[in-house]
Amino acid sequence: MLLLEISNNITTIMVTLLTVATSAGAWKFYELRSSQSQKQKEDSVKEQNLFRDNLRERISILEARLEEREREKEALQQQLTQLIAQLSEYKVRLEFLERENAVLLELKRKIVP
Repeated sequence: MLLLEISNNITTIMVTLLTVATSAGAWKFYELRSSQSQKQKEDSVKEQNLFRDNLRERISILEARLEEREREKEALQQQLTQLIAQLSEYKVRLEFLERENAVLLELKRKIVP
């Protein structure tokens, strides 16, 4: 009877140890799985943030380029306006000189037969 009781106690102790060992292993497994899942989520968020930040940086660069091009365009428009004004001035001068030349040629014909 004593031997049977000791045998039952040993069986109970072994079952308890086995349960504790598997419970600890299961806990470690679920803990590891949970931490890996959390790490994957964090990595995904980091990747999305990197992509977003990259887009923001690229947009900033493009906006700066656009502003620079707009300033260049305005400067070129001012130069074009000045050139058009100069061209108009030169046209008027040319017309005046052509008329004056015609008058002088007419006088020359009258003076020198």
